[in-house]
Amino acid sequence: MIRLFRYMTGIYLFSLLLLSPIASVAQAPVSTDSLFRQAQQLAFDGKYAESRAIAKAILQATPAHTDAKLLLGRTYAWQHEYDSARAVLQPLTRQEIPSPEPYLVLANLELWDKEPVRSLRYAEQGLVLEPANQQLNLAKAKALRHLNRNQEVVGVLQAILKREPANQEAKDLLAFILELTRTNRIRLEHQVSSFDERTSVWQLSSLEYRRATPNGSKYLARINYAQRYSEQSMQAELEAYPQLAEKTYAYFTVGLSDKKLFPTFRTGIELHRLLPYELEASLGVRTLLFPSETVMLYTGHIGKYLKKQWVSFRPYLQKQGVNWETTGVLHLRQYLRDEDEFITLVLSKGSTPAMLVAYQEIMRLDASRVALENQFRLGKGFLLGSALAYEHEEYQEGNFRSRYTGSLSVLVKF
Repeated sequence: MIRLFRYMTGIYLFSLLLLSPIASVAQAPVSTDSLFRQAQQLAFDGKYAESRAIAKAILQATPAHTDAKLLLGRTYAWQHEYDSARAVLQPLTRQEIPSPEPYLVLANLELWDKEPVRSLRYAEQGLVLEPANQQLNLAKAKALRHLNRNQEVVGVLQAILKREPANQEAKDLLAFILELTRTNRIRLEHQVSSFDERTSVWQLSSLEYRRATPNGSKYLARINYAQRYSEQSMQAELEAYPQLAEKTYAYFTVGLSDKKLFPTFRTGIELHRLLPYELEASLGVRTLLFPSETVMLYTGHIGKYLKKQWVSFRPYLQKQGVNWETTGVLHLRQYLRDEDEFITLVLSKGSTPAMLVAYQEIMRLDASRVALENQFRLGKGFLLGSALAYEHEEYQEGNFRSRYTGSLSVLVKF
């Protein structure tokens, strides 16, 4: 209340000063500067509406006050009122003697509004006016990053650090990008499941190689080995995640096995789409061909990115005889230092298992599952993952058991 009284009093006195016939011209700039500093402080304190009220009063008296316009545009952008910010800032880029400052604010707000192409354009236009502007170069690097032009990002950041070696933001972003440019991954995982009744221990191992392309597509080859029901079995899989458009990618998979446990042949397709408000959704199907049966799984998902969290729900619809069985899987993921380090809580209810191995597993009647998964960096290019899970399942009508599963994985990026 005291701060509100002070800034309202300031506006009132400033208005009197402007309207008073005895006010000297030399006094007006001093009062304007004082009020502008007050508006700045209010903005830094998060009181954007109050800050804008003062900035607008300044502009009524001094329409050419560029700093007040920039502050007005910034406060709109900080509150995600991007159209209002653009209306204030874009005219500043058309001034007879333009400044790089409005280009910087516009570059940042376009990135916040998920428009990296526009952000890059404003950053480059600002750099024409001031090529050595470090903030504009950082804005350019961030826009290029969102466009997956990582080699260009590295060049921009290295130039920034050559001029300013202590720039921590540039160093952190460069380290992140260099990690991303490790486009090859090899991952080895081993999983063990035990039961509270006479079923023998189940084991599942996998070795996979994944490669990412500059446009964001990913391709993967995997070998699986399973041991259960006194049988040993091998399966080979290929997966592809081609980037079809800026906000659309697909998932394709095909697999072959020796017919002992795994499906003889398996295929899958799913279409993913990024939606407004940082949502993602997909629809797809999996086909599993066993020697005596064909299993169809209809699936999809809806997910939401928060600041450093990912929440998603995936349903499965499966026909068993004359009945349709449903399964729901909820993922709650907390990212740590980057997207490679995380902790995930998984909750599921329904018949479809987490791993699609043997026909007997896939055709179980019901299960409740809780799992905790994590992955941490061991060193540059090395990550260690682990998981613990508990399931209570009805594998035959009236027959229940508890399953305890643990796994370890090692991932190498190069």
